[in-house]
Amino acid sequence: MVNYTQMLKIREPTLLDREDGHWYQTKFDDVYPSISTILSATATEDKKNGLKNWKANEPAHDYITKQSQHIGTQSHKIIEDYLSNNLSLEEFDLLPIAHFNNLKPFLENISDVMCIEQRMYSDKLKVAGTSDLIAYYNGELSIIDYKTKRKPQIDDYMYEYYLQTTCYAQMFHEVTGQKINQIVILVSSEKNTRQEFIKTCDDYIEPMNERIEKYYLNNLA
Repeated sequence: MVNYTQMLKIREPTLLDREDGHWYQTKFDDVYPSISTILSATATEDKKNGLKNWKANEPAHDYITKQSQHIGTQSHKIIEDYLSNNLSLEEFDLLPIAHFNNLKPFLENISDVMCIEQRMYSDKLKVAGTSDLIAYYNGELSIIDYKTKRKPQIDDYMYEYYLQTTCYAQMFHEVTGQKINQIVILVSSEKNTRQEFIKTCDDYIEPMNERIEKYYLNNLA
Protein backbone atom coordinates (compact mmCIF):
# COMPACT_ATOMS: atom_id res chain seq x y z
CA MET A 1 0.00 0.00 0.00
CA VAL A 2 1.26 3.48 -0.88
CA ASN A 3 2.24 5.45 2.24
CA TYR A 4 0.75 8.88 1.46
CA THR A 5 1.53 10.15 4.96
CA GLN A 6 5.25 9.51 4.48
CA MET A 7 5.18 11.19 1.05
CA LEU A 8 3.65 14.30 2.59
CA LYS A 9 6.03 14.37 5.56
CA ILE A 10 9.08 14.23 3.29
CA ARG A 11 7.85 17.36 1.45
CA GLU A 12 6.45 19.18 4.49
CA PRO A 13 7.19 22.92 4.36
CA THR A 14 8.12 25.17 7.28
CA LEU A 15 5.67 27.78 8.56
CA LEU A 16 7.39 31.17 8.62
CA ASP A 17 7.01 33.81 11.33
CA ARG A 18 5.71 36.80 9.36
CA GLU A 19 3.26 39.61 10.08
CA ASP A 20 1.73 39.72 6.58
CA GLY A 21 -0.21 36.48 6.82
CA HIS A 22 0.85 32.85 6.85
CA TRP A 23 3.75 31.92 4.58
CA TYR A 24 5.57 28.63 4.11
CA GLN A 25 9.07 27.77 2.96
CA THR A 26 9.69 24.52 1.10
CA LYS A 27 12.81 22.38 1.44
CA PHE A 28 13.85 23.83 -1.94
CA ASP A 29 13.66 27.38 -0.47
CA ASP A 30 10.57 28.44 -2.39
CA VAL A 31 8.29 30.65 -0.27
CA TYR A 32 4.54 30.50 -0.84
CA PRO A 33 1.60 32.29 0.80
CA SER A 34 -1.06 30.20 2.49
CA ILE A 35 -4.37 29.73 0.76
CA SER A 36 -6.03 31.53 3.69
CA THR A 37 -3.76 34.55 3.12
CA ILE A 38 -4.66 34.54 -0.58
CA LEU A 39 -8.40 34.26 0.08
CA SER A 40 -8.26 37.07 2.62
CA ALA A 41 -6.39 39.34 0.19
CA THR A 42 -8.80 38.62 -2.67
CA ALA A 43 -12.06 38.81 -0.70
CA THR A 44 -14.86 40.96 -2.11
CA GLU A 45 -15.06 44.59 -1.06
CA ASP A 46 -18.37 43.83 0.66
CA LYS A 47 -16.70 41.18 2.79
CA LYS A 48 -13.73 43.42 3.63
CA ASN A 49 -16.02 46.36 4.45
CA GLY A 50 -18.22 44.12 6.57
CA LEU A 51 -15.23 43.21 8.73
CA LYS A 52 -14.15 46.85 8.97
CA ASN A 53 -17.66 47.92 9.99
CA TRP A 54 -17.88 45.19 12.61
CA LYS A 55 -14.58 46.31 14.15
CA ALA A 56 -15.70 49.95 14.07
CA ASN A 57 -19.01 49.19 15.80
CA GLU A 58 -17.87 46.51 18.26
CA PRO A 59 -15.74 48.02 21.07
CA ALA A 60 -14.75 44.54 22.26
CA HIS A 61 -13.68 43.27 18.83
CA ASP A 62 -10.09 42.57 19.93
CA TYR A 63 -11.26 40.56 22.92
CA ILE A 64 -13.86 38.65 20.88
CA THR A 65 -11.31 37.84 18.18
CA LYS A 66 -8.68 36.62 20.66
CA GLN A 67 -11.24 34.56 22.55
CA SER A 68 -12.51 33.00 19.34
CA GLN A 69 -8.97 32.10 18.31
CA HIS A 70 -8.26 30.60 21.75
CA ILE A 71 -11.48 28.56 21.70
CA GLY A 72 -10.78 27.39 18.15
CA THR A 73 -7.21 26.39 18.97
CA GLN A 74 -8.25 24.40 22.05
CA SER A 75 -11.16 22.75 20.23
CA HIS A 76 -8.83 21.65 17.42
CA LYS A 77 -6.34 20.24 19.96
CA ILE A 78 -9.07 18.25 21.72
CA ILE A 79 -10.23 16.74 18.42
CA GLU A 80 -6.63 15.96 17.41
CA ASP A 81 -6.01 14.20 20.74
CA TYR A 82 -9.30 12.32 20.43
CA LEU A 83 -8.47 11.09 16.93
CA SER A 84 -4.98 10.12 18.11
CA ASN A 85 -6.44 8.15 21.06
CA ASN A 86 -4.55 10.44 23.42
CA LEU A 87 -7.30 12.57 24.96
CA SER A 88 -7.22 14.07 28.44
CA LEU A 89 -9.71 16.89 29.02
CA GLU A 90 -8.15 18.20 32.24
CA GLU A 91 -6.05 20.88 30.51
CA PHE A 92 -8.89 22.40 28.48
CA ASP A 93 -11.52 25.09 29.15
CA LEU A 94 -15.22 24.28 29.37
CA LEU A 95 -16.36 25.88 26.10
CA PRO A 96 -13.88 23.99 23.86
CA ILE A 97 -14.87 20.79 25.65
CA ALA A 98 -18.53 21.61 24.93
CA HIS A 99 -17.73 22.15 21.24
CA PHE A 100 -15.94 18.79 21.15
CA ASN A 101 -18.87 16.97 22.76
CA ASN A 102 -21.22 18.73 20.36
CA LEU A 103 -19.25 17.54 17.31
CA LYS A 104 -18.62 14.03 18.62
CA PRO A 105 -21.50 12.40 16.66
CA PHE A 106 -19.89 13.71 13.45
CA LEU A 107 -16.41 12.63 14.56
CA GLU A 108 -17.68 9.06 14.76
CA ASN A 109 -18.06 9.18 10.95
CA ILE A 110 -14.26 9.54 10.64
CA SER A 111 -12.08 6.50 10.02
CA ASP A 112 -8.61 5.60 8.72
CA VAL A 113 -6.98 8.86 9.74
CA MET A 114 -4.13 9.65 7.36
CA CYS A 115 -2.85 13.08 8.46
CA ILE A 116 -3.60 15.54 11.26
CA GLU A 117 -2.53 19.20 10.91
CA GLN A 118 -0.63 18.41 7.72
CA ARG A 119 1.40 21.21 6.13
CA MET A 120 1.42 20.99 2.32
CA TYR A 121 2.16 23.09 -0.74
CA SER A 122 1.70 23.16 -4.49
CA ASP A 123 4.47 24.22 -6.87
CA LYS A 124 1.91 24.38 -9.65
CA LEU A 125 -0.38 26.80 -7.80
CA LYS A 126 2.41 28.47 -5.75
CA VAL A 127 0.39 28.18 -2.57
CA ALA A 128 0.67 26.36 0.77
CA GLY A 129 -1.41 25.63 3.84
CA THR A 130 -2.23 23.32 6.73
CA SER A 131 -5.11 20.88 6.51
CA ASP A 132 -6.91 20.04 9.77
CA LEU A 133 -7.48 16.43 8.82
CA ILE A 134 -7.14 14.00 5.92
CA ALA A 135 -9.14 10.86 6.58
CA TYR A 136 -12.13 8.86 5.46
CA TYR A 137 -15.55 10.37 6.19
CA ASN A 138 -18.53 8.08 5.71
CA GLY A 139 -16.20 5.78 3.81
CA GLU A 140 -14.78 8.36 1.35
CA LEU A 141 -11.29 9.91 1.46
CA SER A 142 -11.84 13.54 2.43
CA ILE A 143 -10.31 16.83 3.45
CA ILE A 144 -11.98 17.56 6.79
CA ASP A 145 -12.08 20.88 8.61
CA TYR A 146 -13.74 21.81 11.88
CA LYS A 147 -14.95 25.25 12.93
CA THR A 148 -16.24 26.78 16.14
CA LYS A 149 -18.66 29.67 15.72
CA ARG A 150 -20.74 31.95 17.91
CA LYS A 151 -23.93 31.13 16.00
CA PRO A 152 -25.20 28.65 13.37
CA GLN A 153 -23.91 29.08 9.82
CA ILE A 154 -25.53 29.05 6.39
CA ASP A 155 -24.06 27.56 3.24
CA ASP A 156 -23.03 30.96 1.82
CA TYR A 157 -20.86 31.63 4.88
CA MET A 158 -18.89 28.46 4.18
CA TYR A 159 -17.85 29.38 0.62
CA GLU A 160 -14.32 30.52 1.48
CA TYR A 161 -13.79 27.30 3.44
CA TYR A 162 -14.88 25.27 0.41
CA LEU A 163 -12.20 27.01 -1.67
CA GLN A 164 -9.60 26.53 1.05
CA THR A 165 -10.22 22.82 1.55
CA THR A 166 -10.43 22.27 -2.22
CA CYS A 167 -6.95 23.79 -2.44
CA TYR A 168 -5.70 21.30 0.17
CA ALA A 169 -7.12 18.50 -1.97
CA GLN A 170 -5.16 19.83 -4.97
CA MET A 171 -1.95 19.97 -2.92
CA PHE A 172 -2.52 16.39 -1.77
CA HIS A 173 -3.12 15.22 -5.34
CA GLU A 174 0.03 16.95 -6.62
CA VAL A 175 2.21 15.19 -4.05
CA THR A 176 0.61 11.74 -3.95
CA GLY A 177 -1.15 11.31 -7.29
CA GLN A 178 -4.27 10.35 -5.33
CA LYS A 179 -7.36 12.49 -6.01
CA ILE A 180 -9.59 13.62 -3.16
CA ASN A 181 -13.00 14.83 -4.28
CA GLN A 182 -14.86 15.21 -0.98
CA ILE A 183 -14.52 18.13 1.43
CA VAL A 184 -16.22 18.17 4.81
CA ILE A 185 -16.69 21.17 7.12
CA LEU A 186 -17.95 20.38 10.63
CA VAL A 187 -19.28 23.37 12.58
CA SER A 188 -20.16 23.69 16.26
CA SER A 189 -21.79 26.89 17.51
CA GLU A 190 -22.21 28.40 20.96
CA LYS A 191 -25.97 28.06 20.36
CA ASN A 192 -25.44 24.30 20.78
CA THR A 193 -25.98 23.55 17.11
CA ARG A 194 -23.81 21.24 15.02
CA GLN A 195 -23.70 21.32 11.24
CA GLU A 196 -22.14 19.14 8.57
CA PHE A 197 -21.31 20.65 5.17
CA ILE A 198 -20.21 18.09 2.56
CA LYS A 199 -19.19 19.25 -0.93
CA THR A 200 -17.45 18.03 -4.07
CA CYS A 201 -14.06 19.57 -4.89
CA ASP A 202 -14.74 19.64 -8.62
CA ASP A 203 -17.35 22.35 -8.05
CA TYR A 204 -14.77 24.71 -6.50
CA ILE A 205 -11.54 24.13 -8.46
CA GLU A 206 -12.26 26.84 -11.04
CA PRO A 207 -13.19 29.63 -8.57
CA MET A 208 -10.24 28.61 -6.38
CA ASN A 209 -7.86 28.95 -9.33
CA GLU A 210 -9.37 32.33 -10.19
CA ARG A 211 -8.70 33.66 -6.69
CA ILE A 212 -5.08 32.47 -6.76
CA GLU A 213 -4.56 34.02 -10.20
CA LYS A 214 -6.14 37.27 -8.99
CA TYR A 215 -3.79 37.35 -6.01
CA TYR A 216 -0.66 36.94 -8.10
CA LEU A 217 -1.84 39.42 -10.73
CA ASN A 218 -2.50 42.02 -8.01
CA ASN A 219 0.87 41.42 -6.38
CA LEU A 220 2.81 41.55 -9.65
CA ALA A 221 1.15 44.78 -10.72
